[in-house]
Amino acid sequence: MKFLAIVVFAFWSVVASAEDASIVRLSQSDGSVEIRKSGAKDWKPAKEGDVLERGDRIATHEKSAALLSWTNGSMVKLYPNTEIELAGVSFDLEKKLEQTILELVKGRVFAKAQVPEHLFADFQIRMGGLSTRAQGAEFALNFDPDKKSFTAWTVLGRLIADTGTEIQRIDDGSQATIQTGVKPGGTAAMEDKIKQSLTKVSKDIGGSLLIDEVGAAAGGKFAVKIGGVASRRGNAPYKVSMKALTKGGSGKLKSISWEFGDGESAKTKDIEHTFTQGLYVVILRAEDENGEKATAQTAISVEADCGC
Repeated sequence: MKFLAIVVFAFWSVVASAEDASIVRLSQSDGSVEIRKSGAKDWKPAKEGDVLERGDRIATHEKSAALLSWTNGSMVKLYPNTEIELAGVSFDLEKKLEQTILELVKGRVFAKAQVPEHLFADFQIRMGGLSTRAQGAEFALNFDPDKKSFTAWTVLGRLIADTGTEIQRIDDGSQATIQTGVKPGGTAAMEDKIKQSLTKVSKDIGGSLLIDEVGAAAGGKFAVKIGGVASRRGNAPYKVSMKALTKGGSGKLKSISWEFGDGESAKTKDIEHTFTQGLYVVILRAEDENGEKATAQTAISVEADCGC
């Protein structure tokens, strides 16, 4: 129990140090990309490395594209003829929650809403009276301001679309079209051609924290990771599936143990656990047959209504 207390203290010490919200930068610029600073009337040429602040806008033109990057790992690609505003990025230390709000004025984007293990995320994109939010997802949006509608394609995770009166959940591999004043008609399977194209975009712009990496069976340093978690936030009571992912070492496990932060534990590689309302640190310990040990941890937030 003393060791557990030390690990939990160390974990939350790391989290508590992340008091600042992510910095958002223009990390890639392909062609003519412009920026309009908050309160300014004129657009100016943007350059790679520019930092976006609240109220700043980025615009791409017919033969240009851009990539915005968050220091927490999130990314947004702007396709040609797209305009987007950073409405704000904030961090709630008590909830360990980073919130990003973007205003998509027009055009198409591909977003990677990343969720590092030390915090939670609420990634929102608003389009007029419509909006989407994700706590960890990869998705594309195409917004038509004249029709007051957008189409969404979810590659990984879950995207929540909100018309203001109706909510539509769009899970990975699905797409949906949402229009102001029209009740959502449900989701449809994403076309294979579109899925392949968006998967390529995802690989081209960088790695994903949403994909469970499978390591080598043996050799090198023994390491363990918590995988299989579809979402680390949910409504109470919240049932979560998790699995132990190991790599390196002898290639054979001697023992696995889980501590869920609520007094419960388990000793199987794949587990399913139901959490009541609260904030929990889940700790996974593993040992291979050579006696080499490894530890991993993650947080689970269970709320009355997380809107996710």
